[in-house]
Amino acid sequence: MKKIASISLGPFSLDCNFRAKFLGHDFEVVRIGTDNDFKAAEKLVIEWRDKVDAIGLGLVHDHYSVGTRYFHQRDTARLEKLAGDTLVSTGARLREIVQEWSLRSAQHELGNFFNNAKVLFLSGAANYRLASVMGEFTQNLSFADPVLQFGAPGLLHSLRALELYAAGSHPVLRVGPEDHLPSLAPARRFNRSLLKKAVRDADAIVASYHQLERYGPDELEGKVVLTSTISPDRLQALKERGVRVVIDCSIQLFEQTVGLNVVEAMILAALGKPAKEIAHDDYLEIFTDLDLKPRILYPIEGKKQINRFAFVIHPLSQKYLTNVKPLELLAKVSPPAVMDVVEKAAAYSPPMVYSEVEGIRSPTGVEAKGWLIFVGGTPKQIMSHSPEFTYRQLLAAADMAKKLGAQIMGLGAFTKVVGDAGVTVARRAPLP
Repeated sequence: MKKIASISLGPFSLDCNFRAKFLGHDFEVVRIGTDNDFKAAEKLVIEWRDKVDAIGLGLVHDHYSVGTRYFHQRDTARLEKLAGDTLVSTGARLREIVQEWSLRSAQHELGNFFNNAKVLFLSGAANYRLASVMGEFTQNLSFADPVLQFGAPGLLHSLRALELYAAGSHPVLRVGPEDHLPSLAPARRFNRSLLKKAVRDADAIVASYHQLERYGPDELEGKVVLTSTISPDRLQALKERGVRVVIDCSIQLFEQTVGLNVVEAMILAALGKPAKEIAHDDYLEIFTDLDLKPRILYPIEGKKQINRFAFVIHPLSQKYLTNVKPLELLAKVSPPAVMDVVEKAAAYSPPMVYSEVEGIRSPTGVEAKGWLIFVGGTPKQIMSHSPEFTYRQLLAAADMAKKLGAQIMGLGAFTKVVGDAGVTVARRAPLP
């Protein structure tokens, strides 16, 4: 029988001991929490290294790659070194593979939900590979690393910004981890408000369960979350917070919920070699042999994800300009001569959100919300300009829709008024 010790910086309350059959071997797994006591974790690694076939390290800071740079976590490396010749895993290698597999599977099952979605990473550096894959579907990415680590007053909004931040922050964090830097964050209350707003505004959140615990229904209602190690109790807690979809980027093969550090330690013990000697395809072959399925969970019965759309509208005459807030008062009191000028000016105005639409529900449990985007040209003004003028207005509306998070945009009556029935706009627009 092979033995695994999972030594975690997490709470004692999750300690467990179980036996299971895995990859043709019998295993005994013991999980020991230290309640964030690093010295205790060091002693436990020394105590267990000669008693087990592999050690899993839980809730430690993984070594990570951001862009072309690899960042070494000194404390984690110390624990790995203390393990001596015993195989040791943080689950980092397996985590990257499972995260990508889970995300691509969810993108398919949820009908391209992540296209243009506003996605918030509470730790972008630790999930850079996942963020890179997410970047294939959406550019609306936000990273909370500087807010959580240094109390900075703003988020990062691109992978390149995250790469530059990681390169500059890692040397500082090596000297004083983020938990030891309260003096650098005098505006904690402002930062909490900033993060709550970012969570509310996002369509999807990437975070550990412990990070998600800080937020309630006001922030998480209707969200899709990508997290890991979700037990029935944790799923119930997310249900009570109003979460619609949970993408659990972990592997649950046993009755006992375990982290990826445990699963990877079991794989290392079964194969008898360290993670660096196991190829990516070897992991995928194990997935196939075990007939693994991604864990896409729906905590609230009858409710699934909320999809997003945009629809372009335009005024049919001068009279309709009285319904547009910025022009409402002016249009009501202006004489006809002035309204002719207002009508011409409105045709050149940039697109704006006229209203939001919510509450569209299908029998399958999927919902939809959207934005009506106002483009100011009346039919008279549209016909007085070239089709290219209108195309540019519609493409500006498409850019706005993309930034709002819409997966698709409708052109409505514009296709009847001008141009080639929307073919040119569809070809040039950044979304369908």
